[in-house]
Amino acid sequence: MKLSPGATGFNPPPGDQTDLNAFTAVCYHAARTIDATVTGVTPAGITPSFHTIDVTHAQHRIAVLRHTALPIVAFASPRAPGDSNITFIENPGLAAAITNLTDAQVLTLDQLHTPLAQIDLSALDPGEQDQISYWKPNTLGELLFNFWD
Repeated sequence: MKLSPGATGFNPPPGDQTDLNAFTAVCYHAARTIDATVTGVTPAGITPSFHTIDVTHAQHRIAVLRHTALPIVAFASPRAPGDSNITFIENPGLAAAITNLTDAQVLTLDQLHTPLAQIDLSALDPGEQDQISYWKPNTLGELLFNFWD
């Protein structure tokens, strides 16, 4: 996989920022298709590098993570306030519903756990390369969905 500029959340190209309102609407519609409910929306701010849309399905809570600069989505277990550890999960039903409504790519666990050594980082600018050298992410998921400042 070759990453596009902005993957780290630093120095994203102009015009590639996520429209959170539009993606939230996608999540509301996707949640309804699997009999789930959107229970919260947390914009990225300065950090993290992603927006979070909380979805409740039966007794399960799912955090839908939407990268701020790239059309990439992942699912995670909800985090406690202030916790920066992300436990990625899969939800095929929600993934299919989101994929049917948007061009964003929903990453699988295998993709998220891909070692960074197997990822093509050549398109990232020197500032992003410096951030990777400083923070030392081990996997694609750690690079894309981060709390770097």
